[in-house]
Amino acid sequence: MKQLTRLAPGFLLLLITLAASCGQEPPEAEANDTNPTRTIEPAETEEADDGLLPPPAIATTLPTSTPDIAEADSNDDRDNVPSPINGEAGALISLTMESQVGILLDEYPEGMRDAVAKALSDETDAFWVELAQRQVALTYNRLHFRPFFYADKGQLPLPPQSLWHIELTGEPERQTINGQELILINYTFSSTLLTGLDEPAKAEPALAEIGGVWNEPFVLPPDPTQLLQRTGNACINEGGFPPNSYDSENVDIFYDYTCTADSGGAAGCHRTTLPTLSCLQALQATVGVVETAVTFQRLEWDPDLADEIRLGEVVSEDAPDLLVVSEDLQNNRIIYRYFPTDSCALAEGCVNGTGWRRLLQFDATAHNLGAVALDIGPVVAENPLTNMFEYNSCHAHFHFQNYGEFQLGTASQPSKQAFCVESTSRLSNNELAPLTHEFSCNIQGIQAGWVDEYGAGLDCQWIDITDLEFEEETIELPLSFRFNTEQFLCEGYPVLDEEGNPVFEPSGLRNSNGLPISRPQCEFVEDWDATNSGTEEVTIPATGSFVTEPCASSEQGPRRNCGFTAVPLPDLPEAEEEEEEPALRCTPGSTVQLSCSLDGEAAAQVVRLCETSAMLGTGTACTFSDSLLNQVISSSSAELSFTCPFVRDENEPGGDYALYAAPLFTGDALAEISCTPTE
Repeated sequence: MKQLTRLAPGFLLLLITLAASCGQEPPEAEANDTNPTRTIEPAETEEADDGLLPPPAIATTLPTSTPDIAEADSNDDRDNVPSPINGEAGALISLTMESQVGILLDEYPEGMRDAVAKALSDETDAFWVELAQRQVALTYNRLHFRPFFYADKGQLPLPPQSLWHIELTGEPERQTINGQELILINYTFSSTLLTGLDEPAKAEPALAEIGGVWNEPFVLPPDPTQLLQRTGNACINEGGFPPNSYDSENVDIFYDYTCTADSGGAAGCHRTTLPTLSCLQALQATVGVVETAVTFQRLEWDPDLADEIRLGEVVSEDAPDLLVVSEDLQNNRIIYRYFPTDSCALAEGCVNGTGWRRLLQFDATAHNLGAVALDIGPVVAENPLTNMFEYNSCHAHFHFQNYGEFQLGTASQPSKQAFCVESTSRLSNNELAPLTHEFSCNIQGIQAGWVDEYGAGLDCQWIDITDLEFEEETIELPLSFRFNTEQFLCEGYPVLDEEGNPVFEPSGLRNSNGLPISRPQCEFVEDWDATNSGTEEVTIPATGSFVTEPCASSEQGPRRNCGFTAVPLPDLPEAEEEEEEPALRCTPGSTVQLSCSLDGEAAAQVVRLCETSAMLGTGTACTFSDSLLNQVISSSSAELSFTCPFVRDENEPGGDYALYAAPLFTGDALAEISCTPTE
């Protein structure tokens, strides 16, 4: 891959080959007498020290009064989608979950908790509905990847979020859970799945008949925000994902309350590092737990209800046809990350150099609007006839090549590798969108009505914007995703030989080893590529990360990764002679003491110390997890103590830091903070 060149704003920009991470794949179980087919067994669930067992089959947290209805989203402007099966009966499954959700108060100084609780109790229903939605989203992993936890069961996916309904019950109240003080409100989540007549039994045998009920148990944090900041990776299930795929903003797709501290390896919960606590132990120690269950019930067929909840156009009834979900590109954020010389991302060409890089992360989603799965089939390792898959030693998986391309600006792009083409979410809700599928990183494809998503935060799901030059404080550029540009995925009818095997043809492309790549022959449907690209405008500030962007309303407290502002520090003296070492703010590895002052009338603030980059000449606007120090200042003065950044490499000598600040409670004002070093 070519190195990025410096480009002034308004010129063509940015070329990158990405290796986007796949969703989870089944862990490779060993074949033996008790498991001859290597069937994936349910993950072991730990009993916590206080006797907390796996959650019961029914919810234990109940609303205490008649709910006041507060809809998560209005569907009034949703287009009516006609029945794709001409009015024949499909299947309906209701989902309900009763729970509590709120904000942790323990992270605020005791003297301000009453005021914070009062301010939160006065919040609108929309605030609490957003929190409830975030808690419901934590059920994603165990529902969408359900076959990895249960033998002989299929997926029970959440309906599209536009069909979620949240009923709030009563008023917010202060409560203590597992020794943690929170302000909580009760709610009921409900929604309805619409699918084919035979699908419920494939997903869950208990739902084979009308009236059948299945309770899927869950243990959830009562405050669903800042899970990574509070519990580390204790509740993160990385099974099937490459290392470094989770961050503070995408934990909902990884959350698994059954993760234990010793569950490591490619098939375990923890691939990156092993935590010291299990998920249940970490939750109890930091935020508390709520035991509940998602109740699935098979309903009688109701064509009127089906018409109300049907989503997802069916553009082809006998072939797959993909749509790039353009609006998902709007979910983007900027981060700073350091890459050593042995980084997998560097080897994959995901960044244009070592050291500190500034990255634009974003979601990329392809939705199968056909009524037939896009079936790539089993991964054939090292197939010399096609070379479609190439083994990646860093990720320890085979990559499917030539999935599509990303572009920032209007420069030409090479193809990007997809780590795995898989069905990760069911975006359609109609009779031709199955609930279940067989696809994983071993058998790849996109089920009808499902999407293949690469979420912001996954390893290599970004564009390196380090070398952008700014004439103004911000730049606006188009961010584009173009899918299947080299026609490796058959959006139509595969050409088969007499024995029913796919027929391949030369693509004219070669892999990284110089070997020719072949693609399956396909009779593409008419206008197959008409919906295979999407573009959204993005605004990129000259400095900062998502940590210095405004907060969503539900983000509160000192550990949040939003709403921070850079605090100026005295300039470092410049070296008088060219050969002199650059001046440092502190000695790398030493203890730094800062004395900080705050106006006596100011509200409590939180300060965050981050590394700086000598090469980029800026602070790294770090997250809580990457910070040198994160401390609350609730009085007129405070003493800070942290370790001076170490030497990173010959271009990053360490010895410097950046200071960021934010009001502790987001409803308060940012105060002026002054910090000076002390001996």
